[in-house]
Amino acid sequence: MASYITDFTPQIHGFAFANRFPYEIPNVYELPYTRPIALRHIVPGWCGGMCFAALDYFTAGQPVSRVRAAGDLSSDTLTFIAERHLDSLSLPVVLKTIEWTMLEDAEIAAQTSRLEIPRLRRWLRRGVPAPLMLIRRSGADAQYQNTIVLALGINLASGGRRAEIPLYDPDRPGETPVLVMQRLRGQGRVVFSLSTGEPARGFFLLPYMPRAVPEMQAAALAMVAFEAVRLPFTLLWPVDSRRVNQFFNVNKPFYAPFGLPGHEGLDLYANTGANIYAAADGEIASADAPRNHPYGLHVRIKHQQNGKSFTTIYAHLSKVYVAPGQPVTAGQLIGQADNTGNSFGSHLHLTLKIDGETTPGFPPGIVDPFPYLSGTAAAAHPVELPPPSGITVFTLLDLNLRAGPGTNTEVLAGLPSGERLSVLGDAAQIMEKIGEEGQWLQVQTANGTAGYVAAWYVANAAQAFPPSDLVVYADDLVNLRSGPGTTFSTAGTLDSTVALTVLGDGNIARARLGKEGEWLQVQTADGKRGYVAAWLVHATGQTAPPSGLTVYATTSLNVRARPSTDANILTLVTPVDALTVLGNRDDALGRIGVQGQWLHVQTPGGFTGYAAAWFVTTKTPGSQPPAGSLTVTPTTGINLRAQPSVNSARIGGAEPGELLKVLESDLAAAQAKIGKQDQWLFVQKPGGDRGYAAAWFVR
Repeated sequence: MASYITDFTPQIHGFAFANRFPYEIPNVYELPYTRPIALRHIVPGWCGGMCFAALDYFTAGQPVSRVRAAGDLSSDTLTFIAERHLDSLSLPVVLKTIEWTMLEDAEIAAQTSRLEIPRLRRWLRRGVPAPLMLIRRSGADAQYQNTIVLALGINLASGGRRAEIPLYDPDRPGETPVLVMQRLRGQGRVVFSLSTGEPARGFFLLPYMPRAVPEMQAAALAMVAFEAVRLPFTLLWPVDSRRVNQFFNVNKPFYAPFGLPGHEGLDLYANTGANIYAAADGEIASADAPRNHPYGLHVRIKHQQNGKSFTTIYAHLSKVYVAPGQPVTAGQLIGQADNTGNSFGSHLHLTLKIDGETTPGFPPGIVDPFPYLSGTAAAAHPVELPPPSGITVFTLLDLNLRAGPGTNTEVLAGLPSGERLSVLGDAAQIMEKIGEEGQWLQVQTANGTAGYVAAWYVANAAQAFPPSDLVVYADDLVNLRSGPGTTFSTAGTLDSTVALTVLGDGNIARARLGKEGEWLQVQTADGKRGYVAAWLVHATGQTAPPSGLTVYATTSLNVRARPSTDANILTLVTPVDALTVLGNRDDALGRIGVQGQWLHVQTPGGFTGYAAAWFVTTKTPGSQPPAGSLTVTPTTGINLRAQPSVNSARIGGAEPGELLKVLESDLAAAQAKIGKQDQWLFVQKPGGDRGYAAAWFVR
C-alpha cells in the first residue's frame, strides 16, 4: 500500500462551525450562451472559501478561529473567507463544474481515475492538502449539490484498484469523512462513494495560491499601535476617510528619480472637494502653490507639543481656508482635497517633519506619520451624541454628511463612495432604517465628525464584500465588467481620473495588482459595482506594467505629472531618449500622432509620467546632428534639480565655469530665459548627468 498523508487534522486545522453563513455571495455570472448562474447554485454556502482559508492558515502555521458559528467571526475574517470563496470559483472552475455535472457517471469516474488521482498524488507529496471540487450533482437533479473539500491524504491498495481519501468537509466540522474509489474487477469500471452515505461521482483539483491571513495582518497593525503609545505627541486624522492609499517609504523605484529612497509621507484617500483638517494645534506657516511645486497647492502648519517642534504638510489641495500666521486648532477645517502638483488621483498627501529627527535617505526631519496618527475621535461636539450602536455602514456612492436629517440641512462634509461610518443610537431601530427611502442615520466618520446620512444610500458593512481600504485608478481606460473575465458583459468604461474602491479583502487585492489574469471587484463613485482587470489598474505611487512598446520624442518634450499641458513638468526628454510606454500596447499605438492624446511613459532616468502623443514616434532616431546648440555655465555653484522648481529634489550640482549643454528644442526661447528669475533650463553635464538649472544663475 502507498500512502501520502498530510498533517492537516479537521479537528485542529478546520473551522469549528458548519458551512452556514449570515449572507449569501451576491455574485451572478452572466455566462455566454446560457442563463445567468448564481455562485450559490454551483456549490452550497462558502465551502470553497472555508477550504481555501483553512489551507491558508495551515500553510502559514497560524491557528484558525475557533468560533462555533460563522456569524461570530470578525468582519475581517468573514470578508477574507468570502474573498477566498470567489478565488475558489474562478470562471474556468465554474465552467468545468457545469460541464462535469452534465457528464455520465462512468465518464466522470474514468477521468477522475485516469487524470485527477495521479495529480492528487503529486500534490500530496509536498505535505499540503489539496482542494477538490467534489461532483455529487447529476444533471438537473438538485437533491445533492457539488461541494469543495480538502483532500488530506491518499491510501492506495490492491495495486491501485482502491483508493481511500480522507477529507476536510466544511459541511461536517470536526469529522473526517472518507472518499473511496473502487475499480470493479472484471467490469472495467470505476465507482466512487463517501463514508457518509452521500453520492460521489468524482472530483477534479482546483488551482490554489496561498494568501496572507487576517490574524497575521492584525498582528502587524497591533505592533504599530503598541509603538505609538510611546510617542511624544499624536496627530488627529486630517481627513474623514481612514483609507491609506500609500504608506511611508514604499514604491522606491517610483521616487528614486526625485532623489528620495521612497514615498516621503502618507497618501490618505480623499475625493475631490473632501474636507481637510488640521492634525494638531499650531500656526499656519504657509498656504500657497509655488510654481511647479510637487505638492501643488498645500498648507504647512508649525506645532509645539511636549517639548517637540514639528511641521505637518497637507498637499495636492484645491482650496485653502487659512493664511500664514493664523493660529489653528486640531480638527479645524483648513482646505479641500484635489489633485494639484505631482498627483494623479485625488487624495491628501501628509508629510511630517520633526525638528532634530532623521530617517535615512530622506531630507532632515522627515519621519513616518502613520504611528503618530490617533485612532480617537477628533472634534468636540456642541451637543452630546448618542452612544455608538456597534453597527458600521458604508456609503454606496459619493454622499453628503449633513448637519441634520434632511436634504435641506447644511452639508458638513463630502464622503467618498465606500466610506465606512459608525452609526450612533439604538441598534434595533438602525437595522430597520438601513436601505429605507426617507430614513436618516446619525453617524460618525473615522476622524470623529458627526452628522447625518441618507439611510437609503448606505449598506451594512457586515456583509460578504464590504469596501476595503484600497483605492485604485485605471492606467488609461479600463472596462467595468459584470464578472471576473473578458467574456462578461461591459457595464461601462472608466478613465484614469475615476477612483475605484476595491471590495473585499484589501491585502488579497494588493497581491493581485498588476498581474495578468487577475481581477478586482470594485465600486465607483456613482455606486456601480463590477470587476476590473487587475493588470490595468494601479494604486497611488505605482505604475502600469511596460507594454513592450518604445517611442521617441520628435522634439525636446516635457514629461508631465498628468495628461494635460497645464500639469507639473516632471522632466524633459530629447529625440534620442527611448521612452517605455506603460499600459495597453494596442491602445497606445492608436494614440500616437493624434492631437490631444497622451501616452503613459517611463523615461530612461526612471521618471514615470505622461508625454504628448502627437509629439512621439515609434521610429528609431537618426544620426543627423542637431541644427544648433546652446551651452551655458554657472556664475556660482548651483544645484541641478529633478523638476524646474527650487522645491524639487537636488539630483546633482555644477560649479562655475563648468559647461552645461541646453537640451531644449527651442534654443531661442531657452536663451531668452538666461539671467531671468524663476526661469529654468534643462541641461546636461559633460558626463551625461541631466537636470534643471536655475536660469538666473547661468550665463
